[in-house]
Amino acid sequence: MIRRPVLLRAARPVALTLLVLFGTGTGTIDLWAQPVQKPLTKQAQTELDTIGAELRANARKREQKHQSARQIAEEMERLRTQMIDIARTQGASEKRAAIYRSRLETLTLLEADMTRRLGTLRNKQSRLLSALQIYSRNPPPTIFVSTRKANDAVIAAIILKEITPELKKRAAVLSEQNRDLIRVRREAALQNEALFISESDVSEQQKQLETLMADRAALEDQLLREADAIEARNLELEARQRTLLGLPSPLRAPQGRALDLQLPVVGEKAGSYGESIDGQTNRGLRLKTAPGAQVRSPGNGRVEYAGPLEGYGQVVILDVGGDYRIVMTGLGRVYVDPNRTVAKGEPLGRTPNLTDKPTIFYMELRKGENPVNPASGFDLTKL
Repeated sequence: MIRRPVLLRAARPVALTLLVLFGTGTGTIDLWAQPVQKPLTKQAQTELDTIGAELRANARKREQKHQSARQIAEEMERLRTQMIDIARTQGASEKRAAIYRSRLETLTLLEADMTRRLGTLRNKQSRLLSALQIYSRNPPPTIFVSTRKANDAVIAAIILKEITPELKKRAAVLSEQNRDLIRVRREAALQNEALFISESDVSEQQKQLETLMADRAALEDQLLREADAIEARNLELEARQRTLLGLPSPLRAPQGRALDLQLPVVGEKAGSYGESIDGQTNRGLRLKTAPGAQVRSPGNGRVEYAGPLEGYGQVVILDVGGDYRIVMTGLGRVYVDPNRTVAKGEPLGRTPNLTDKPTIFYMELRKGENPVNPASGFDLTKL
């Protein structure tokens, strides 16, 4: 279950002996309500005082790390909202890109057609101009030509005079089409640039957000792992307290269960198997957990499913053998992938970390497809 603030567990170390002998009167922790089994030496008292001070300091550190991780989780949520907004606008960007792409294809075809026609015109024009240039460069000498050839020269001169305007007209058309071709190529280049910008702008923003979210997620995990390490240290200190006070260790799990599983999260019972909750029979175990609490594998097994499930949020289904499966919901993040083999105690994910209030983690133990009492596989005596 969720351990109560360690500040209460280790408060007033100077009055430790009185607390042990007479109890706190609050019933907060059994450790302090039980009588001392052996007298405390001065060295033991000093060590207990040191442990109490460390527990209080650890409580503050752990809370600070959880608060920092919670702020990062909220920032990640804002980044996720920005990604959703970008995804909404991406449709419009893709439409623009499709228009640019279609226009570019049209311009490319037009350029190819214009290039072909210009090539044909240039060839004809070149042949005609070459012939005329040869004729004008080597005209027949009029003094030696016959009358027939003189007439031909006159006719050629008349034809040349008549064709010159047409040649100029064709040259003007050729020049205009050449300018059109240059314009089309320039427009095609602009459309190509617009297409590139349209396609790369959105992807660049999305890439930056994904990188930023990955960095934030890594930082959140680091803070929560540090908080977990502090919690593990606190458990060691509490065990040492019990030893110094001569108190018995916590009860061991009873034997004879069908499976030897550990609870995936540290939490407080919020609903037992078979209870009626909101008019429906509870088919599993509901636990009230701290925000950002680590979810560990209850036993050795294979991940059958891991990810979002409509109406249930993030879900992990673990096959632990013997036709038993464990269904876990109420996760904020999942670390594992389907078909992966996990060991007992291996991290599977974390509960949501967007609030400072306790969250609800739900777990079902199933035999085949039918939910069974979790007590047949888990030690529920501490809840």
